[in-house]
Amino acid sequence: MMLMANIMMNKIYPILVKSVNYKLLGALLFGGLIFLPNIASARYIPRKRRPPKENTRVGGSRGCPGEEREALTVLAPHTFVGKTASLNPTLSWFASKPEETEIHVYEFGADNKINRTVEIARVKKSQIKQGTNSFKLPQSKALKPGKQYLWQVSIPCADGSFFTQKAEFEVIRKPRKLEAQISRAKSISNKAYTYARNDLWYEALEEVFNISDQSTSQKLYLSLIHDLILVYKNELDKEIVETKKQYIQQRINSLKSISTNKVGK
Repeated sequence: MMLMANIMMNKIYPILVKSVNYKLLGALLFGGLIFLPNIASARYIPRKRRPPKENTRVGGSRGCPGEEREALTVLAPHTFVGKTASLNPTLSWFASKPEETEIHVYEFGADNKINRTVEIARVKKSQIKQGTNSFKLPQSKALKPGKQYLWQVSIPCADGSFFTQKAEFEVIRKPRKLEAQISRAKSISNKAYTYARNDLWYEALEEVFNISDQSTSQKLYLSLIHDLILVYKNELDKEIVETKKQYIQQRINSLKSISTNKVGK
């Protein structure tokens, strides 16, 4: 069911990647010239990485026909299935420019095929900003523990086609041990760090965006992206087919471009 624009404004909160410090900080971080202390280090190192189902294994193009820049980049694990313990996770993506965007979530059945599709929102161009955008699933669209989902964002192209980016995740039950760790966390930064260490990418990124201190938020954001790039690089060391190597390298390049502020503003 399509959500009305005035409702979506309360659900979607665009977060622009700040240009003042990101370019320099990103270049230093990825160039290995600075070290982030624990409070600003996400440490996202997923222990078990299940490959996505067929729907997200294909590489695809960088964007709409004729576009030189990456139009969309999903800020989530791409080459393996991510995890969340939230029934209403926050989905985030990077847009090189404002475009009307459709968001869908698909549920996989026992036969590993999509058996239900939910149109979460169609977000108008005026509600999207150049940079990082996030959308939290409303309570009315709550997901189910133990289920695996595919989510995607799509934008229209000038030729009438759509450019789409996808990612898959599974909804797990939050371990009691994790609940205790979160309750003891003394800051939002510590919560983000705890979620990252427990393989919960979506919660970690959401907490990073909730940090009011811009410097800390920037460092943790870059650290999460850097961790994901390292995971991808680790996959490149495995014996995989050339087409998959090219796809993984494309994901790495996209994340690096975002982190050094080369894509968008």
